[in-house]
Amino acid sequence: MTLFLHHEFLAGDRAALALAAFIALFWTLRILVDFVYFEHSDWPTGIRFAVGHFLLTALFTALAATYWMVLIWSFIK
Repeated sequence: MTLFLHHEFLAGDRAALALAAFIALFWTLRILVDFVYFEHSDWPTGIRFAVGHFLLTALFTALAATYWMVLIWSFIK
């Protein structure tokens, strides 16, 4: 949906911004749940899994930051 609504996101369309807010909140809460609720022992052991967990967390952080920046940019322009 983000690819198809690219111009609406940049134009500040209300529906697109509502979707961006939902996605930003979703990924932010997903990161918080990972840090607050789950423990390190819940993840499988091994270097591959540790790297995978780091990469997933980095991806989720990038997604959350991207959508938060879309929202911030729409309000300051």
